[in-house]
Amino acid sequence: MLKQPLVVEQKVVIAGREYWLRCPLQEQAGLQEAARQLNCKIAQVRQGAGHLSMEQSIVLAALNLSQQLVTQQSPQLEECQQRLAKLTALIEKDSAEQ
Repeated sequence: MLKQPLVVEQKVVIAGREYWLRCPLQEQAGLQEAARQLNCKIAQVRQGAGHLSMEQSIVLAALNLSQQLVTQQSPQLEECQQRLAKLTALIEKDSAEQ
């Protein structure tokens, strides 16, 4: 029987607004850290472009964080694709020899 992870309700504050989210117990700290990083990025956007509305600042902050994530994952994704291609070639070679 598979054990379901313990799910808890967790409050996060983003741009001064409270949100109650459900997450696995072991992910609480990560969720809080994600909210902290988003709040920091929102503050940076607001400092650099104070004329934007809060909604626009939040969207730009989220876009900036997403872009950082994609940039960080790109080398890993490329490496995985290369490894997968090598494995596929080995499997095809082995299948052809049999």
